[in-house]
Amino acid sequence: MISELAILNCFQHLVANKTDKSIVVGSGDDAAVIKSQDKDLVHSVDISKINTHFPHDSRPEDIAYRSIAVALSDLAAMGAYPSFISIGLTSNSSNLNWYKKFTSGVEKILNEYQIQLVGGDVTNGEISICVNVFGYAYEKNILRSTAKIGDLIFITGPLGEGRKGLADWNKKEKSQYVKKFFYPEIPFEKSEYISKYATSCIDISDGLIKDLGSICKKSGVGAEIIFENIPITNDIDDLSYGDDYKLCYTCSPNKIDNELISRDHLIGKITSQKEIIVKKENLIFDLKKSGWDSFV
Repeated sequence: MISELAILNCFQHLVANKTDKSIVVGSGDDAAVIKSQDKDLVHSVDISKINTHFPHDSRPEDIAYRSIAVALSDLAAMGAYPSFISIGLTSNSSNLNWYKKFTSGVEKILNEYQIQLVGGDVTNGEISICVNVFGYAYEKNILRSTAKIGDLIFITGPLGEGRKGLADWNKKEKSQYVKKFFYPEIPFEKSEYISKYATSCIDISDGLIKDLGSICKKSGVGAEIIFENIPITNDIDDLSYGDDYKLCYTCSPNKIDNELISRDHLIGKITSQKEIIVKKENLIFDLKKSGWDSFV
């Protein structure tokens, strides 16, 4: 069966690389970094589609907020804060009120994160939202490719809240988790402080195992994580479900202090084995899948 990664690899030879001095970071991380006169510009793009990324009966204001929030998460993963966005909206609604409600969701998140909408486009078709996000690094760009053997692995919050929120929505149940699904809180404050410590970072959008695997692959390392140290909402499948938008980052043991330990969750360490091992009750646990893939 075709995978998302296989499709992306088809474009790899076309992507700008470091021979172009204006490209500081190219394809392969959560966002690209483009050299600018004052501060390097961090850019990412994300697409959300009906029945794939949100339910068909979602409210337009919820669709707007969620689609922008999940795109902003890539900036946080790079140790960057947002500045402005553009939106490409595809919708087949013939009700002008639908678009007004969608706009209210856009306005809500723009105000919350103090960012500007600088443009976009709209066309007719099945509902899909393409969001371009732009920002600047707090301290430095945090990459996926710079984890070191012996680094400790942290996550910034519990897993599985988005998974439970979607399940509750589908069951028509009202819960705090439904809000966490449609209105995920993007951890820019955490991104700012970990940018002083982290050796690598990624957001947990496709599942902890898959996303940590991206760090390991890019860095040429492996990882060992302890299930009992991971805060979960549902069950062990939270490790591979995704839709969390927390950060997973690595840090040298020499830079660990009590503040860092108290803020986040220490779940494991980077190893030389070039594979991810999950230990549950001191035994190696084999997960059924590693993470989310919209093509599978």
